[in-house]
Amino acid sequence: MDLSVIIVTFGSLVAAFINAAFATGGVYVLLAAGSAVFPMTIAVPLMPLLAFASLTSRVFFFWKHIAWHIVIPVFIGSSVGVFLGVNTFIMIPEALLSLIIGCLLLILIWVGNFKLPTGSSKVFILVGVVHSFVATIFGVGAFLQPAILRTELVKLQVTGTLAACMLSMDIFKVIGFSSFGFNYLSYLPHIIGATVAGFLGTWLGKRVAQKVSEITFRKVFKWLVTLMALRLVFNGIFKFM
Repeated sequence: MDLSVIIVTFGSLVAAFINAAFATGGVYVLLAAGSAVFPMTIAVPLMPLLAFASLTSRVFFFWKHIAWHIVIPVFIGSSVGVFLGVNTFIMIPEALLSLIIGCLLLILIWVGNFKLPTGSSKVFILVGVVHSFVATIFGVGAFLQPAILRTELVKLQVTGTLAACMLSMDIFKVIGFSSFGFNYLSYLPHIIGATVAGFLGTWLGKRVAQKVSEITFRKVFKWLVTLMALRLVFNGIFKFM
């Protein structure tokens, strides 16, 4: 078997497990696995289908916990964000964008105890636009996770709602990248491996999630997002040097 298929499959397994157990963080594992064997021009467009099984299985396992009044506005916003991301050339340096996103993430996750109104569709339409725009360009977004954590949702709701939001974004991404000629069939073995691993990882992660307390879940979630933010900040600083 091609080594790249093994790496992507294993990365998908770990990513799915982390996402199901703690709602977020797996996307960085998946991007790391993809970028280890492919250039970013291939790894980023592949991300939606590599994550598809993980997301759909989480939506299935956590269906009754999904907050659809958040998912629908994010879905609407994502249609705009992905369109802009696929069609717009980055106007500011990647280093500066990484710094801005990383710092904003740290502010959202650590400063104050404010809560976002879960019933405000305008807030989550905007979150959908910004997160999907950034995620389409760089493979990962930075705004949806801390925004969801700032709501009143509990751990299983957070996991299910995030998965449903991400799935809606990824559908738009596949359509967008395909319209620009990206051939997903060329990477079918990687997609199949990631699909099998995604279902298995989610099943294992769900078993862990049910045993994790709400307090522990939020602490782990918070630190995973913090590590994402610090990675972006240091990446931006490194690129400026």
